[in-house]
Amino acid sequence: MRVRFFRTGQIYFYSMFTKITFLLTLIMLALLLFLHFNFTNYSIGLLNSSNQKLMNQIYQNALQINNSVRTYSNAIFNNPNTTKLMYSDDISVLDQLNSINTIETSLGSAPFIYSAYVYNGKTNTYYAIGPNTVTRKDQFYDTELVQMFKDPKLLLSHTPIPRKIPVSELDPTKFENVFSYILPEYFPDKQLKNALVINVRMNWIFNSLASYQESDSLTGNNILIMDHNGNVIANSDQEKDLFLSSLSNEPFVSHVLKFTNQSGVFTADFRGTSSIITYTSYETSPWILVNITPYKYIAGTVSKVKAITVTIGLVMLIICLITGFLLSKNLYDPVRNLRKTIGRLNHTQEPKGDHHNEFEYITDSIESTHYQLNSLEDFRKTNLFTLKQTYLKDLLLSKHVKEVDYEAFFKQHNVHFDPRSSIALILFKTDHYAAFHANYSSKDQSLLRYSLLNIANEIVHPSYPCESIDAGRDHVVTLLNMEVFSDHEPGSTAHIERLKSLAQEIQQVYAKYCSISVSAFISEPVTSIKDVRALYERTLELSHYRIKYGHGCLLTQLTINKVNWSDFNINTASVQQFLDCIQKAKLEEAKTAYWNLIQELTDCSFNIIMFTLSYLSSSIFNLVNLMERNGTISFGLDFVSFDNTMKSMEVFDEINNEFITLISAIIGKIEQNRSEKSDIVVSNAIRFIDSHYMDTTLTSNRVADQFKLTPAYLGKLFREHSSRSIADYISETRLVKASELLKDSPYNVDEIIEKIGWENKKHFFTLFKKRFGTTPTEYRLKSRVSDIQEISP
Repeated sequence: MRVRFFRTGQIYFYSMFTKITFLLTLIMLALLLFLHFNFTNYSIGLLNSSNQKLMNQIYQNALQINNSVRTYSNAIFNNPNTTKLMYSDDISVLDQLNSINTIETSLGSAPFIYSAYVYNGKTNTYYAIGPNTVTRKDQFYDTELVQMFKDPKLLLSHTPIPRKIPVSELDPTKFENVFSYILPEYFPDKQLKNALVINVRMNWIFNSLASYQESDSLTGNNILIMDHNGNVIANSDQEKDLFLSSLSNEPFVSHVLKFTNQSGVFTADFRGTSSIITYTSYETSPWILVNITPYKYIAGTVSKVKAITVTIGLVMLIICLITGFLLSKNLYDPVRNLRKTIGRLNHTQEPKGDHHNEFEYITDSIESTHYQLNSLEDFRKTNLFTLKQTYLKDLLLSKHVKEVDYEAFFKQHNVHFDPRSSIALILFKTDHYAAFHANYSSKDQSLLRYSLLNIANEIVHPSYPCESIDAGRDHVVTLLNMEVFSDHEPGSTAHIERLKSLAQEIQQVYAKYCSISVSAFISEPVTSIKDVRALYERTLELSHYRIKYGHGCLLTQLTINKVNWSDFNINTASVQQFLDCIQKAKLEEAKTAYWNLIQELTDCSFNIIMFTLSYLSSSIFNLVNLMERNGTISFGLDFVSFDNTMKSMEVFDEINNEFITLISAIIGKIEQNRSEKSDIVVSNAIRFIDSHYMDTTLTSNRVADQFKLTPAYLGKLFREHSSRSIADYISETRLVKASELLKDSPYNVDEIIEKIGWENKKHFFTLFKKRFGTTPTEYRLKSRVSDIQEISP
């Protein structure tokens, strides 16, 4: 024992040292994460501040260029050379060249201007001034601008329009990114009279930033200018041509557009690269500036932060280990002294089991003796009742019970009835067992049967020596001593009536306190305890008659023996009538036929009832199988499941409900199948008419022949599903088609009548006027007048 003590004496110390160190380490890790997070955020904050300055400079640069372009465009617009190009109806080639050269010279003073267009609306002439000077009167190579001039509503004066314009007429596949400023002038009728277009280089916005850099913060950056729809109207990285592309599907753009703050910074993926996104917007501008910095360009700074954080963490970890050791040692000293004292006192016996620490050893040592004394007494009491229940249950259920000295055994196990006297049996059976089994666990079911067992003993024992047994599943059995009388002796029924009164009291008490209904069945007495098993089986057969008398019934073997059961033969004619009603889908008649069959079982024995119900269910399923083989209907029913369900039913009402549900399901499926077939026939007939309405020989008889049906039957189905006859539908189809041809085709009325398959012209005019309220000619005129009114403004 001493060897064991010295081996395990330090367990609590090591446990305490581990827990304290673990706690301090967690605190240290939390602090390191906090420091790392704040250092990283500080680095990103510095980057954000630098980027915000850059973007503000871009915005100011853009505003300055915008103001310069507006001033410059007004000056060019009012230039005499520009006026000559815009207003002259007939200008010589020499004057054109002089004016263009003069304007081009003026453009050279503004390096941010790429090119300019002068448009003369009177002569529909375009003058392109810039890198590729050209004059065209027919098809101008900047097709997008031509389309804009066709709709003057799209022209906004002095408003920058981001566009990709062709570099030259000779190479229309090469484009330049520009902002177009349009100065339009209109005729009194709102038509475009002339216009001046100034094309400003998009990348000029970013040209002044090189001298502004305070550090390498622009390295790897891509600065975007977007509108509030996520469309890029300018970008600094020309290698990634995002100009005029939509980034609304990019996750980071969705975040930017949702933010209510005018500026901010966050981390997101852009085109597969983790990046720092900095954005800013202005109340006076419809633009959003976004700076995309790939995370790898600031990885160096973050790595330095990580190195500093790790160094601090290692130092703090060493401090935590030293602190944890000293604190654990001081706290462990009292526990070590107490453990040594308990070990000396407990030298005669070592507590069993593995102990994870000294406190468990001490607690186990104190409790072990007390536990052993109590468990010995509990074991004796528990096994006494269990042994008694096991033997009495075997006496009821087992075919081969070991014979014992019943008097000695009963006395030893405190069994409260005499095995030498006559023995009767009361069987209590739980009603609604399926719900009982579903609502309660196995343990709760056992407890509820135990409650019934105790209630039966408490009520019966004052009148008769008895013992109740938990027989499992849904029933409890009470064995009792009862005197045997001949039928002619006056006490022969007195004991039965007394037992009935006691059984009824047990039913009421159990229902009151446990809210569960039970049925009771009282046997006749037997003279030998060896006949108890046979008595139990006869009482089980008696319990089957609950199917007739219902839940909560109280039956005796004597009562059932006196019943004269009627002889019953299955009326095959009635069964066949019942099956015919099901096959013809006559639900109410089938229910009536079923109730008539069930009524004949009222005075029959249990075996005849179950045989008849099995015969009836098998007949129904034979009919179902025959219908499935002979037709396209599928019921999806399982005879075995239904038969097992029916046999598990406890009373007639449950069986009747199950049968009525089965009958209703079968008939419902038959009616559904018939309705579906009718829908298919009518739909096919309608499609056939819609495809052959122009055939003059199309009649209801021909439609019926097409589907191999009688005209009367098809007409009945057609009226049920479309509320009209086949002939009416054919006429309606032809009239609607005629109205469409009158509106949309050049055919005259006679040609239309021939195309829709109508033979009687006079009858056509009569029905057309009745259907549309006008003659065919008037209908055509009204349609054309209506079309003209819709076209005119």
